[in-house]
Amino acid sequence: MPITFTTKTYADITMLNDIAQTMLEMIGFGNLTPGGVAAQDVHQAVTNLEINLLDEIAKEQSSTEEDEDEPSVKLSTRAIPLLELLKSASSHQNAVSWK
Repeated sequence: MPITFTTKTYADITMLNDIAQTMLEMIGFGNLTPGGVAAQDVHQAVTNLEINLLDEIAKEQSSTEEDEDEPSVKLSTRAIPLLELLKSASSHQNAVSWK
């Protein structure tokens, strides 16, 4: 089941459950659905996601294993829309929720 992230200042972002759960773990504000981050905590969620993405990028770059049959989209690429949503919410001091 997909999870949709919402804030007042950005378009909704919908992700498949497994990817969304990983993103929720990376932002560090619980992985219960529905859930949310208060406006005053969104900046910390951005920071948490950016730090975890740097670790993920390092893992992706060090990985030499490639599946030639089916190209996959890297987790760091999948996180870009959510990161932009969080940054928009942070700059406008809005809460973020997901369901």
